[in-house]
Amino acid sequence: MLKKISDQDKVCVDIHEGFYYNRTLSLPTVIQEYEKVESILIDLQYMACITVQIEQLSKVEYLYGSNSYNYLLLQLTDILKDIKRKEFRGRDIFVVDLYDADTFVIFLSAPRDDRTQLVYHLEAISERIRRGLEKAVFDLLYPYLKEFVRPNIGYALEIQNPMVSNMRLIRQLVRNSKKMGEFIAAKRDYLSRYGLQKIIIEQDIRTVFQAIVDFNTLEVIGYEALSRGPENSEFASPTLMFLMASECGLSFELDRLCRRRALERVRTMCTDKKIFVNTLSMTIHDPEFRGLYLKELLEDLEIKPENVVFEISEKLAIDNYDLFRDAMRDYTDVGIVHAGDDMGTGYSDLERIMELTPGYMKVDISFVKDVHKSYLKQEIVKAMVNLGKSIGSHVIVEGVETKEEYEKLKEIGVPFGQGYLFDVPSRELSPVNLDWC
Repeated sequence: MLKKISDQDKVCVDIHEGFYYNRTLSLPTVIQEYEKVESILIDLQYMACITVQIEQLSKVEYLYGSNSYNYLLLQLTDILKDIKRKEFRGRDIFVVDLYDADTFVIFLSAPRDDRTQLVYHLEAISERIRRGLEKAVFDLLYPYLKEFVRPNIGYALEIQNPMVSNMRLIRQLVRNSKKMGEFIAAKRDYLSRYGLQKIIIEQDIRTVFQAIVDFNTLEVIGYEALSRGPENSEFASPTLMFLMASECGLSFELDRLCRRRALERVRTMCTDKKIFVNTLSMTIHDPEFRGLYLKELLEDLEIKPENVVFEISEKLAIDNYDLFRDAMRDYTDVGIVHAGDDMGTGYSDLERIMELTPGYMKVDISFVKDVHKSYLKQEIVKAMVNLGKSIGSHVIVEGVETKEEYEKLKEIGVPFGQGYLFDVPSRELSPVNLDWC
């Protein structure tokens, strides 16, 4: 027998305001905007939406805490609001997903013109969002995750069905849009991998050079050979190119190509300056670039081995120093010197210096930027200079951009450096810019 519920028997349930509105992002959830969304579905007899999801963003919270996570989420929200303001109609409904706080939904309102069908424009709209957001997402998250992070931009349609509740249809619409975003992101990843393989096969790599300068005389002692992908492509940025190679398992193939192209380019330069060539630690073991093969290659390219310096990057750790020393002997036997690159950014730096005593130590830009303002940075660089002197290794600082940085580093005793203050990377071996002096 059913019991009638009186007013005093009713249970009051307090619903947290976060179900309706995200105060941190100043955005409503779909619950608050549900009536507006449903009215579009009823009026149009179908519904379209765009979803923007940054899946890797949750990693930031686990690694760095909720403050860093909320900071990045707020930055991305502001960027999306700006895109929404420029690219969408004022009646389009912009909300944050209730359960996935790093997912945003834009429900598209009815077109102004009855002849316009949203179905023909969803892909183009999502592509405009991707172009406006992808670089910003990478720039924001790379310092935290060191990954090639892409947003998932999805889109979907749902047709009104009188047999199914509107709420279910709207939830299904958002879910399908998220799945489409995952599919498109996966497709782009595969296309990027294919594009990188194509670059390697076609050897479509450009080599540019940046001067390394004696701090006392401001004369060029050598040039670092830097690799660039095809212009006007996603791989024009070396950071993106090598990051994608690492994630696709193509680091070895790309690195050996860049190294060979750099040396081939040097052949046309007719210079006796030292050429610093970047290489990963694992590619030192390349059997086609050691011993007799290497000697014959340098002879064919008319390059003096003593003018070649291999910069061993810290991007991949050296797991076995005995094997590495054995491999390096093939290079040192012909006169090639090796340099430790990115010094100061890896946990194994001191161990690497102790085990390998590199001929050069390149200090990372993070210790150089605004060094004149930081006593701690000055002491760290000074310690590395003193260490270099004691083991016979020359210190080169990277990323010198201002006169103040140069003057402080020279005062500390740094012998060599490179950066935009002296020279921007170029196809030719440029002289040092002295306009700042």
